[in-house]
Amino acid sequence: MKIIDMHVHLCNRSRCSNLSAENINETLSKQIDGICLTDHWILNPKKKYSINVNVFYGVEFDCVMGDILAYGISSIPLRKRNLPANTIIDHIHKQGGIAVCAHPFSNRHDGFGKYVFDYDFDAIEVNGTILEGLQLKAKKAAIEMDIPTIGGSDAHSYRQLNTFVTKFEEAINSIDDIVKAVKNKECKAIKISGINKYER
Repeated sequence: MKIIDMHVHLCNRSRCSNLSAENINETLSKQIDGICLTDHWILNPKKKYSINVNVFYGVEFDCVMGDILAYGISSIPLRKRNLPANTIIDHIHKQGGIAVCAHPFSNRHDGFGKYVFDYDFDAIEVNGTILEGLQLKAKKAAIEMDIPTIGGSDAHSYRQLNTFVTKFEEAINSIDDIVKAVKNKECKAIKISGINKYER
């Protein structure tokens, strides 16, 4: 079993974030085995980061309908603005990756809302930065769509860490392991509570 925060933004990679590698090392719960850096339209590491847990890389795309998290891909679409959701999802699937609907019912981010059911997502995110009722709606949507949930803090600062994470049934040693587990529905979003001494 492995516990991974699947949605983290690092300050050196996302202008909207002030979360540093040092913040992660100082604040991340000991229950968490790894994180996935999912910065906007940035897929590969720009440099090696000194983070004390396993680090995997995904990417967050914005599209006309909302935001999409991608894992297990090697390239991003050439155009970055106003792409239809299906174009991005097809791009991900053609590379064997997984497309996850990020914070679908968020009141703070761009989300697909009721239109989440119209797209071929591999999982639904339960996002740590939004209200509990909206997290519950995401879980219910995943059940209705018969796809798994993943959990991510969507942390842009140390105060947002240690909220929702993903519990994997098997060992995770690579992004390929993550992709396989999601496709096989061998994961779920869980809440980390009472861990972060910096309460949001």
